[in-house]
Amino acid sequence: MSESLNRLHRISGYASVAAKVIMVFLLIVIIGAVVMLAMVSAGSFDFIVEELAEEAVTKGQIQAAALNAIAAAAAGSVILYFIDRLFTNIHKRNALFTDENVRDLRMIAFLLAAAAIVITTVSVLTIYFLLDTTDIVVGFNPLIMLMTAFIVYIVSLIFSYGTELQKQSDETL
Repeated sequence: MSESLNRLHRISGYASVAAKVIMVFLLIVIIGAVVMLAMVSAGSFDFIVEELAEEAVTKGQIQAAALNAIAAAAAGSVILYFIDRLFTNIHKRNALFTDENVRDLRMIAFLLAAAAIVITTVSVLTIYFLLDTTDIVVGFNPLIMLMTAFIVYIVSLIFSYGTELQKQSDETL
């Protein structure tokens, strides 16, 4: 095995572990945000909301923040699942150019684009309905995720071509 393939094998193993750790963290964020949303909506956090009212934080702002955190963390978890699958496959099989890797890259590209749209929509809707304002400022730039999705899709096309070349090479041997 070449030095670059050894390095790729090692790094893909580390990337897979990192993706799993971040997924666990995001799942904890989702659970915490769901609990916070439920408690604030049920009135169980009124003592904290009253205390935060002095800081000009409203119940709607807490609910909006929780919903946005749930949307972003859920989208991130699903994307990381496919990133983990990609790196696990590379690590275990020592193969870059496979149909499975192409499918995972295309799924990552699709999910990045969908997440950009979903997170922006959730953010705008929560600001509009929960904060009762039309002065909508989204603290998230979906263009970056859409550009990343486009780049990942292009990489998937490169991997698809590499897969074809790999199959041709395997057939000639």
